[in-house]
Amino acid sequence: MFSRFALMSFLVCSGFLSVNTYAAESSSDTASQFSVCNKAFAEDEANTALESANKVLAQDKDSRAALLCKGRALNVLGQYQEALAALNSAEALSQIPLEHIIALTLIGNVQKNTKQYSEAQSTYEKSLAISQSEKNNYLERTNLNLLGDNFLAANQLQKGLDSYLAGSKLAANDNERADGFERIAATYKLMANYDKAIEYQIKAYLMQEQAGDLDQYANAGLELGAIYTTAGNYVNAEKYINKTLKLSRDNGGAYWEAKSEYYLALNKIANQKPADAKPLLLDAQKISSDIGAKGLSEQISSALKALPK
Repeated sequence: MFSRFALMSFLVCSGFLSVNTYAAESSSDTASQFSVCNKAFAEDEANTALESANKVLAQDKDSRAALLCKGRALNVLGQYQEALAALNSAEALSQIPLEHIIALTLIGNVQKNTKQYSEAQSTYEKSLAISQSEKNNYLERTNLNLLGDNFLAANQLQKGLDSYLAGSKLAANDNERADGFERIAATYKLMANYDKAIEYQIKAYLMQEQAGDLDQYANAGLELGAIYTTAGNYVNAEKYINKTLKLSRDNGGAYWEAKSEYYLALNKIANQKPADAKPLLLDAQKISSDIGAKGLSEQISSALKALPK
């Protein structure tokens, strides 16, 4: 539901609050090397981040910031045991509450990725407790959402919903409210409570209309359409998907145009109109191929193959 880099945006920002401190305590060359790690994550280049972290650690094996960078990179690269070793070392070097929160959260992410859901829950709860003791609503909300993600991964939907609902109450602005509503809506959808899913996704859609960027608004509209499709309300599904399709065409958003056509095709298929779905899928496939949207293109190809001959 949510990409790993989107989910880690908080960690990217707050994790590198320590960069200035690190730079002040290190040579300019080492600080420069570490800045490469920051940039690498921003560009989705985990191998470059790992290389940069190792260069720093070669000069200072107890660099907490570099250990965090190394752990994050190894997690993305699927080297989980090595990631945990680096992050546990960083946690042992943590001194202030924020440092513990960041290290524990990253450790929890690795544990979740390796399906150690009980261990991840315990780690996230430690981070949550520190956030609460610090009276930091932002970090508390983040940890509640991560707990919710972990519960959903473990198929504990009610516990996930409870975490998301608690986190939503701590939202400080429309962007955070939209994020919370989307998580709640997605969970209600998994629980087949479509009325509640629609209620919360409409709230998210309205929040994104006010405060989100075009990507966030488009995504909210498509997810609302997808819930209506799953609920069998094909008319409303088409209404919101077509709104997003128009929005994407008016603003030159090729990715969202392709995804809108894909979602519209899925609605046609669910409504027993596969002949109407095929041209939409073919056009969506061409657009997604042209822009190099590999994941979306693969989904569209699978839908095409599943159409009756």
